[in-house]
Order: sequence, then structure tokens, then C-alpha cells
Amino acid sequence: MRRHATAFIAALTFSDATRAEAALTDLILPIPKIILMGLYQELARPWVLGTIWGIAALCWVAYFVTGRDAVGDLMDRFSRPGKSLFNPTTYGAMGFVAVASLVYVLIGYAVWGSPPERRESPAYQHNATRQPAKPRVKHTLPYPYGKSPRNARGEWPSSSDTLPDQPYLAYGGSAILLLRNPGDEGLWARLCAADADPCVPLRQIYLEPRHGYSTERLDAGRYRVIYTQTSGKNLSGSSAAFHLGKNPAGAETVVLSDFQQ
Repeated sequence: MRRHATAFIAALTFSDATRAEAALTDLILPIPKIILMGLYQELARPWVLGTIWGIAALCWVAYFVTGRDAVGDLMDRFSRPGKSLFNPTTYGAMGFVAVASLVYVLIGYAVWGSPPERRESPAYQHNATRQPAKPRVKHTLPYPYGKSPRNARGEWPSSSDTLPDQPYLAYGGSAILLLRNPGDEGLWARLCAADADPCVPLRQIYLEPRHGYSTERLDAGRYRVIYTQTSGKNLSGSSAAFHLGKNPAGAETVVLSDFQQ
């Protein structure tokens, strides 16, 4: 009997340790990807690449005009004297940084898709895995915002995406929200603060039938999602309030499937 009790306690201890290790692995593994994606997002800003290439161009112009590392000599006047193991020229180092930044952005474009749009604050968007054989959408709900610079016809997006030229708020955190539309009608989803009544849309997304879309870099807080069919009977629904934390590994998934008649 004592042997059985000892074995049972050991099994429980092993199970707890295994679960703890699995939870730690789930937390650590996404971190390198998040860091690499964040670096790509920042470098993908047009003004960041433009600034880097502009500084590199100025360093090279100064070198061609003076015949020496004039920028580096000027910077040495404001730096502490000391001998470094690696002392490249300023124009060479900036040229390398400019080329490396461009190559990294091109690789990021190939791996993660188009660079994020930037308005008041940057917005990183990423489409979830596309599913085949989606029903053809015949919109019966008029597009609510009319024509805009990026939507000349004032139409719903042709695929799952944020609504063009609309506010992209609650940005700056590390939370990830995955919205899923399991139905056969298009959906207009609005992310709101949980206590906002009526809803003030922080982000607005069109979801294709049987499709998902992830919106990232959300601030921590309590939210809810209201949604309306853009085709069919134009039924509406609302999710329960949910909390997004600061842990990027704890992505929240909301299925938009409950409608009010």
C-alpha cells in the first residue's frame, strides 16, 4: 500500500512538472518571432528607411568631397578617447546599415506580408490562415463610410482586412486578438472597450465567410466585439466582454457566431 501511495505522489509530481515545463515552453518559444516581427515592423516605416539611407548618403558625400572620413572625425571630437577593437569608417558603417536594413525589410515582406500601414500610430496586420471554398458574398448592407482615398468606390474590402481610412486605436501593447467567422455571410466586426455603450469602434474589420483575421499590438484591457452581417439578413451580435493581457503568448480567440433575431 505504501508503494502504491509513493508511486501515486511521484506521478502527480511528474505531471505538475511536465505541465509547468510545457507552459514555460509555450511562453518562451514565441518570443524570438515576436522580436523579429517587431523589428521588421519598425524598419518597414518609410521614414525610418529613408532616414537611414539619407544619413548614409550624407556620410558618403562628405567622404567624396573631403577625401577622408570627415563625419567620423567630427564625431571623435565629442567621444571619449579610447582604443576600440573594431573601428570602421562612418561612411562604410552607415552604408552597411542601410543595405542590411533594406535586405531585412525585403525578407520580412516575403515572410510576413506587406509592411504595416502608418497613420497616427503604426498598425501591424496579419491575415490568419486562409481557408478554401468560401461562399461568394453578395453584400446587402451598404458600406457605412462611403468613398475615401483608399476606397474610391466606397465598397467593402474584397478579403478579410481592416476597413480603409478608419481609426486604428488601442495600439502599442503586445496582445493579440484572433477573430473567427465560421458562418457563410460576410461580417463587419467592431472592437470596443467593454464598458463603452454605445460602442466607439477602436478597430473595424471585415471578415470573409469561414475566415479568420488576427489583429495585433493591442493594449491590455477589457474589450468586446460587436458584429453585423454584410450579406444575407444583416443579423447582428455581440461577444461577451473579455480581457487582453500583456503576455503576447496568450492570444485571445473570439468566434463570431451568436446573432440576435
